[in-house]
Parts: sequence; C-alpha cells; structure tokens
Amino acid sequence: DVMEFMGAKDALCKVANLNIGLPDTLAYYTAEDFSAGFKKTMKFQPRVIKQNRGSSGEGIWIVKLKSGAYCKEYGAESCNDDDVLDMMEANDNHAEEH
Repeated sequence: DVMEFMGAKDALCKVANLNIGLPDTLAYYTAEDFSAGFKKTMKFQPRVIKQNRGSSGEGIWIVKLKSGAYCKEYGAESCNDDDVLDMMEANDNHAEEH
C-alpha cells in the first residue's frame, strides 16, 4: 500500500503540486524548515498541524491567526514572531494561545 510505504503526511506532500494537491502542504523535518515554512503557510490561511504518527487525533492542532490578517496569495507574506496563534487540539478540543 502506497500510504504505508510513504506515510500519509509524505503522500500529501508528494501530490502538493498536482491538480489534486495544495501547494501549501508541507512536512517539516528540521527546526529551520519548520520556522520558514510554517510562518509562510500560517500567514496564508489556517493550518492543520500533525505532530505524531497515527490517526487517533492526538497531536493534531487546528491553528489560526488571532488577528485573522491572512495574505491573499500563498508566499506573499510570512508571519512575524509576535503574531498570536489560536490553537485547538483536535482530540480533546482544548484551546491554547501562543
């Protein structure tokens, strides 16, 4: 099975630039990649971040800019370190602000 071979997150990234994908779908493997990529995608639209393997819902976060000030085109802007994020964990729906 392709999903087991590549992993679900990697599969989504591999099709990101195809007609069925979304170009702002990324996987991060280093802190540097996360910092640059997440700030760019976060400024574009709300995000779903999956930190763990598996499908239990644990470690899946729905992240939004508190200000709601998204850019209209992916990559046109990036978030700043002082932008406030509203986050909700999908498994138990607890909310955090960072």
